[in-house]
Amino acid sequence: MKIGVITSAYPDYEDDPHGIFVHRLMKEIAKKGHEVHVLAPYTGGETEYTLEGVHVERFHYFYPRRFEKLSGRAGMIDNVKEGFLVKIQVLTFLFFNVIHSILKLRKMDVVHVQWPIPNGLGAIFLKKIYGIPYINTIHGEEVHLSKRYHLLFALRWLVNNSSKTITNSTATRKFCLEAGLDGDKIEVIPFGVDTDFFRPLDVYKDENIFQILSVGYLIERKGFEYLIRAMPLVLEKYENARLKIVGTGPLESKLKELVYELDLGDEVEIVKNVSDEELLMIYNSSDLFVLPSIVDSQGNTEGLGVVLLEAMACGLPVIGSDVGGIPDIIEDEKTGVLVKEKDYEELSKVILNLIFEDNLRNYLVDNSLKIVKTNFSWKMISNYYLDIY
Repeated sequence: MKIGVITSAYPDYEDDPHGIFVHRLMKEIAKKGHEVHVLAPYTGGETEYTLEGVHVERFHYFYPRRFEKLSGRAGMIDNVKEGFLVKIQVLTFLFFNVIHSILKLRKMDVVHVQWPIPNGLGAIFLKKIYGIPYINTIHGEEVHLSKRYHLLFALRWLVNNSSKTITNSTATRKFCLEAGLDGDKIEVIPFGVDTDFFRPLDVYKDENIFQILSVGYLIERKGFEYLIRAMPLVLEKYENARLKIVGTGPLESKLKELVYELDLGDEVEIVKNVSDEELLMIYNSSDLFVLPSIVDSQGNTEGLGVVLLEAMACGLPVIGSDVGGIPDIIEDEKTGVLVKEKDYEELSKVILNLIFEDNLRNYLVDNSLKIVKTNFSWKMISNYYLDIY
């Protein structure tokens, strides 16, 4: 089967985190003998390459090319705020998306659109001109963006013309239904995790330190501010706790300033993105994982929380905020602990409880390892998508 993918985020290289979850799905599809062709906007690297069995082509969407800013790594929602020139690029992006979709994907058997706003227009033309069916995956941002900019009519059009629309969580599906999208075409399939790679390892741990870990893009909706604010309360009761945050993003300087203001320089560390191999070791050398996501000032929140799955697959107990798709992963007090968003006092109490309760940590780990392998492995998730294709 020839499968075309239209996406606005895709990795340039193997350990590139930009759209990595899209690549992990398509890599698994390619491993099962299918031909996968990805079309994505240019982000600064090569324009054509093969990444772990997946053929990738990138298109330019503005000229002169040096002024292309819309598809940078901060994401289109953040990039479009950078000025009038970037806003104009939304229109040129849509135009070149359609042109390149028609030129590059007209021989596909099926087309898979990631983020139908702004990537679905090319799929509509492929269906109308060549009769190629397409499916969408909605990640959540599209719904909030469509409401904010009065584009729900476009999102409904893209969904209604598709063969199937996938959401990454029950929360995202709920947002879609509230927006008036056709519920009969919407199915929930979560993101997955490579359980062959992300796995428990026997690595050295400093027994005198309780290492807390969080991973993610440093933006408002990840809620890292509240995890940092919880640390002084944790340290009052357990002075050997440490926090490591792995990630980069627009809030990096602000978060480091907060660490300085709270005098946490020796207890909280923010490090830049690392390779998957390094991340695997960091997971396994940690004692607890926390994803403190929130509903941000624009109404966006966590679609699912793939890093939770990675941490669980590595045998870590996890804490997550009770927002977005996180409850699809964490069954409270069975596979992890859910906390109220932004409530860093409650978060500190839950962290301390898990520090002192070894039996509870072990119970959560045993349950979460089983759930991840049964429900969230990429091998299983890719089979669901292949059935739909």
